[in-house]
Amino acid sequence: MTYIAVIEIPKGDDRRRHLSFAKDGFVDLGPIKDVISINDGVMPVHYGYIENTKNAAEGDEVDVLILSKKQFGVGNKVNIFPIALLLRDDGDDKIIAVDDEHSPLKAWEDVPEKDRALILEFFGYNHKIVEIEDADTAEAYLKKNQI
Repeated sequence: MTYIAVIEIPKGDDRRRHLSFAKDGFVDLGPIKDVISINDGVMPVHYGYIENTKNAAEGDEVDVLILSKKQFGVGNKVNIFPIALLLRDDGDDKIIAVDDEHSPLKAWEDVPEKDRALILEFFGYNHKIVEIEDADTAEAYLKKNQI
């Protein structure tokens, strides 16, 4: 199934940006390296949220990590296809997705090892990653968290 994601932090960016609580724009929260020193605080994937979802543990939209060779900017909308679900001990779970239904990346195991290691280190820096679930579990998670 296709979902629509909104980019908050493009791949290669070093600023923390998030949708405002009023949902009327993006707020710059400062350098990523102030919170995550891994990769010198540079975002290793496109990071954002999935429209029309809500993570009950966090209270806002479900986060998504988008693996893509394309360049995106803050606020860009992207059609995504979930390939995995990253579960964290704080409940701030993340969908791992691709932006091309023909991508060779169909599962977490298809992601190159060095990219997997960086993603796990970066997104597990402040909170432990409990497990990585498959695409079917990611789909079920999104269906459960749709609003």
